[in-house]
Amino acid sequence: MDTSARQKIPLNSLSPRQLMELDACTRCGECMKWCPIYAVDRSADLIPGNRIAALRKLLKSQHGIRARLAAGNRISKEEVERLIEVLYECTTCGQCHFVCPARIDTVELWEDLREAVVEAGLGPLPDQAEYLRVLKKYENPFKEPRENRGIWVQRGLEQGTLYRDLPLITESPQPVLFYLGCTASYNTEINLVAQWVANLMHYAGVRFGVLGNQENCCRGKLRRMGDGDFAAKAAENIDLLNSLGIDTLVTNCAGCFKTIFQDYPRIKKINFKVYHAIEYVDMLIRERRLQPVNLVPMKVTYHDPCHLGRHNGIYDAPRRVLQAVPGVEFVEMERIRQNSRCCGMGGGLKMGFPEIQTLASAERIREAERTGAEAVVTPCPTCFLGLQAGAARAESDISARHLMELVNISVFGR
Repeated sequence: MDTSARQKIPLNSLSPRQLMELDACTRCGECMKWCPIYAVDRSADLIPGNRIAALRKLLKSQHGIRARLAAGNRISKEEVERLIEVLYECTTCGQCHFVCPARIDTVELWEDLREAVVEAGLGPLPDQAEYLRVLKKYENPFKEPRENRGIWVQRGLEQGTLYRDLPLITESPQPVLFYLGCTASYNTEINLVAQWVANLMHYAGVRFGVLGNQENCCRGKLRRMGDGDFAAKAAENIDLLNSLGIDTLVTNCAGCFKTIFQDYPRIKKINFKVYHAIEYVDMLIRERRLQPVNLVPMKVTYHDPCHLGRHNGIYDAPRRVLQAVPGVEFVEMERIRQNSRCCGMGGGLKMGFPEIQTLASAERIREAERTGAEAVVTPCPTCFLGLQAGAARAESDISARHLMELVNISVFGR
């Protein structure tokens, strides 16, 4: 990575509104009180307001009138390197946007700035770059062959956790596509999450299928870390999905949901509705096609995933599902909904700063402990894994559970 202080960051990735937003920060410090990463790594450079100030200084030194008059920019190589580092030591969770008096759209700002940084050859960080290289080469970040992408179905049938076989939608067209994503396809623990969702959809009489080995990665991590290949790769996936003739896509991955629901339509028209699985299950329960009837005696609290909550406003559906499960005692944490504390798993942070990610998850676990709950539940597989790691780091007795497990137990009694 060339970190020359003279390497210009192009402005074409940023809109006029975003350039104005760099001057809109009032330096009030509100973001400092809420940032989940600054809470565990107390470097002042990480405060979103300070990050904006440093970016403004760099861009003005490279593109402003002083840059045209001076013999070169006055930003040191060390300052540039530190600025790139703090830009990537961020989950792009969006908490700073919700507490910002100027309402700066920080999620789009950070992601577009990352794209500009990558275009300049200054990012991402080495471990993140390697992650993206593997993702593009293997079509998943686990270095798994494509032919293993559908093994979760056979595995579930053999171990009795998937109750019925699933049709391949390319061989047996169905109105609903169940889109897994990489983690649910390859991670054996998250295989279970996919199986729980499939069981519930079958029980409700949903006509659906899967792509199996023909499913692609959603490529969302390319966008999160600023890789310029995202638009072309996403367009390929949109063409595939549109060709299936589906009217609905359901995914259990919050990251895939954000990418397909929010990012894809900016690139190309999609011809289907997109639901996160928890929204879809909530709808099936309210239509009485799913009936959680068996007691699940457990005191739980709920973790809002950033990609569902702050990024897409999905707060009520998962809470309705929890409250529909008999026997569950539901208590809220102090920070919920738009102010929910991020678990640290988003935005590529885990790839570049795994220790910081674990500390962020541990903070969320400690907050969950204060409710007196025995479990913290979430509908996001990635948050589920992050909270598990956080519980281990915090040496906590509280367990992390996926919300679909509780629904599965209540509907089927096992």
